[in-house]
Amino acid sequence: MAKQRHISRFTGFAMALLLGAACQPDYGSIEVDVASSPPVPVSIHSRDFQVPVGISVLINVTPVSDNRNDYIETDSVELTSKDRGVMNVEPGPEEWSFVLVGVGVGSTCVEVVINGSVEDCISAEVVSQS
Repeated sequence: MAKQRHISRFTGFAMALLLGAACQPDYGSIEVDVASSPPVPVSIHSRDFQVPVGISVLINVTPVSDNRNDYIETDSVELTSKDRGVMNVEPGPEEWSFVLVGVGVGSTCVEVVINGSVEDCISAEVVSQS
């Protein structure tokens, strides 16, 4: 009888974990809004960033879920450049805002990290100023 009760508790715990996991957002993409006015044109989209060398641009991002469970304000969102010698990414003044800095001409990837998990890698290019 004690063994059966132990199995029932374990089954209940496992079901609670599964149900909790089912209620989590499933990463789909990010929406990106440019929040500053750089002195030269930049190209900022949810799948690629293009910034001239020496230029900084403030962006606001919103993670978009592929299921019916939306991300909430307490979810942690980070952007991290794979090559800070090409593009640097710094935290912005607000949650889910970031500053993209064109450091050196070249290409890299900007990782999207949500709640500690790498979810995406956005193509990033720094071009010479015309």
